[in-house]
Amino acid sequence: MENPSARSSSYRARSSISWHEMKRLAAPLIALALIAPLGACGFSPLYAERNGSTVTNDLMQLDVSAPNDELGREIKYSLLDLLSPTGNPPADALYRVEVAPVLYSEDVAIERDAEVTRKNVALLVPFRLVKTDTKETLLRSTSRARSSYNRVVSEYANIVAADAARERIAKAAANDIKLQLSIYFDRLSKSGS
Repeated sequence: MENPSARSSSYRARSSISWHEMKRLAAPLIALALIAPLGACGFSPLYAERNGSTVTNDLMQLDVSAPNDELGREIKYSLLDLLSPTGNPPADALYRVEVAPVLYSEDVAIERDAEVTRKNVALLVPFRLVKTDTKETLLRSTSRARSSYNRVVSEYANIVAADAARERIAKAAANDIKLQLSIYFDRLSKSGS
């Protein structure tokens, strides 16, 4: 029997492109094919300019009112950082966002000796958007965020972990509130109001 390598000229040569390279090259083409139909379905970017105004401009006209406690301040300043490039409210805000955060915690992992080794922390933030001059409520909604942390022997480590979890959920709630407000202003500008 003849050696297959001796007849190599009669066999098809293997491609020099590996499967991994083909996937890498095909990914942008697939993404383009999936995104192309979005224009036909009425999709438009949330922060696009409409009627001479943008959602970003509307968000910059917001002030935030929150309880004067650690959690309230965390949500307020996280939200102001997201709404304004300077992180400060405007001097003559057209709108005010009033938040009323409620923090819950629950023990999740409890050992036989009643020692808690894991805690869940949940944040519920009812908020409303108020037009400053008329005091009219334009939007009422709620934001929810959840996090958890491990409890260890060191009490200092537990305090730091609890603070970090609270900070994470405050930022997550602020992001969610910004998104809900953005959707409200986007719908408002689409309706022409």
